[in-house]
Amino acid sequence: MSTKGGRLFWVLWPLILSPLCPARAEAYLDPGTGSMLLSALVGIAATLFFMLKGLWYRLAGTAQRAAGKGRVRGAAGGIVLYSEGAVYWNTFRPLLEALDALGQKTLYLTSDAADPGLSHPLRHGEARHIGSGSRAFAVLNMLEAEVCALTTPGLDVLQIRRSPGVRHYAHLLHAVTDAAIYKLFSFDYFDSILCSGPHQIRSLRSLETLRGTRQKLLPETGCLYLDVLAAKARSCPGPAAAGPGDGPRLLLAPTWGANGLLSRFGERLLEPLVRSGLPLDIRPHPQSWRVEKALLDRLRERFPSRDNVRWDDAPDGFAALAAADVLISDLSGIVFDYAFVLERPVVTVQFTPDFRGLEAADLPWPPWELEVLPALGARVAPEDVAGLPDIIASLPAPGDFRGRVRRLRAESVFNYGRAGETAARQLAGILQGRTDFNSRADG
Repeated sequence: MSTKGGRLFWVLWPLILSPLCPARAEAYLDPGTGSMLLSALVGIAATLFFMLKGLWYRLAGTAQRAAGKGRVRGAAGGIVLYSEGAVYWNTFRPLLEALDALGQKTLYLTSDAADPGLSHPLRHGEARHIGSGSRAFAVLNMLEAEVCALTTPGLDVLQIRRSPGVRHYAHLLHAVTDAAIYKLFSFDYFDSILCSGPHQIRSLRSLETLRGTRQKLLPETGCLYLDVLAAKARSCPGPAAAGPGDGPRLLLAPTWGANGLLSRFGERLLEPLVRSGLPLDIRPHPQSWRVEKALLDRLRERFPSRDNVRWDDAPDGFAALAAADVLISDLSGIVFDYAFVLERPVVTVQFTPDFRGLEAADLPWPPWELEVLPALGARVAPEDVAGLPDIIASLPAPGDFRGRVRRLRAESVFNYGRAGETAARQLAGILQGRTDFNSRADG
């Protein structure tokens, strides 16, 4: 929030809450009722906070538009893409290249000055750095374009508001995982969602029905960055042959936060793996290095890099994936990158995830991941974590696993290896006013 917006919020905050806080109360509240009232107050406060925050951005944007400041115009008849940074380049690259091959005018906006897209050669497009935070939001909230496609969720809910100058907003779902594991209301106000698989369409249609929101276009697109990973895998040498007694090379790559293996199990998970002597790479989620630093510092002190243990924080994680014989993870999207691209087994620990604040909390079925994870290798109960080395030793042979995972990939991912060209055709079709997607002509 801007400085002026912050001052406005804190001036109004006491006025908002004063009717809810009488000077004297002579009453008894049992703990259950007190908890309900507290939850209601928190909900009201959060709602008012975002309402005031959104109002401030709208007023600021209106004033800037009236003054003609900060306005960005996409090329006439063109498409605008927005990326939060270099971490999403593998998602945008196949799409940008396919749009360029179609001769489609494209403007690529990024919030990262180090984004490789800024120097990527384009014959029919250009790339521009627009800054980050409030500076980027100001630009996006005044954007002028026929079609704007982005990977950032929460349009018209968080900081990115619908600009009056944009006709159509498209969201690029940038993982194979279910739309259910995104935060609440991540997709409600987009005009289209380019989906990776049928499970995402099922969840999105259900959320539309539950909330009474209008139906969006849901083209069968595929997972864009899998195009890049599939190409890398074709030229990748694969895991090094194990020496006598080495055993399989393991990669531990969990998600971050409440549903992450390191935050849930910590030392209890790492101890048996390190003690087994198996080669082990530990690759925390990039977000963990930022928000779970104390946890990682504690674990790295207890289990430092040594002969069979290596902590990996390289920007590109594909080298670690390609070198591993077995992946250990949770609900992270890396599970499907590894299994579907490299066709090797995954071991996941079975626990009840925390879906509070996620789209899954509103859906009548569990997220798709929980249904298919057993087919990717092995599911381990929390009480059996100490036996992970033995479970890994009993995994099916690579040949037996390969056929199983290929069948699952064919059922779960649209247009594997060619999602970029499919998405380019679909966005070009949206630009022309098409709504008849998901025919076989779309791939």
